[in-house]
Amino acid sequence: MEFDDGLEKAISDLARSGGSRPLKELASGDWTSVQVLTGPASGARIERELGRPVTVEGDGTHSGDYVQDGNLLVFDRDGATTRMVSLGTLAAIGDGKYRADVVLKAQGGAITMTDPDGRPAGR
Repeated sequence: MEFDDGLEKAISDLARSGGSRPLKELASGDWTSVQVLTGPASGARIERELGRPVTVEGDGTHSGDYVQDGNLLVFDRDGATTRMVSLGTLAAIGDGKYRADVVLKAQGGAITMTDPDGRPAGR
């Protein structure tokens, strides 16, 4: 688990200024889906959401639990975790599982997740 100050700032700026951006532009890397959770979240809850065992350690964790109040993003490729990112206390993204082509759309200071065509992204 790592804090990503750049990603946190980009999402926070988007929420304030409005507009939309593909998450892939903000969170580069080799991933095909992202699971978003809002903390704090126990390690057991994270495993339930992901459907597999996971080690929760690093920035924003304590004793195997995610202890931050903000979003936790778990980036996957073909069912394997490639990166776990804490946004600290920023909780602008709704919980759910999204494909790599998801677009973040700012509305009223919050972020909604949409498919590239603007429809609400499946959770």
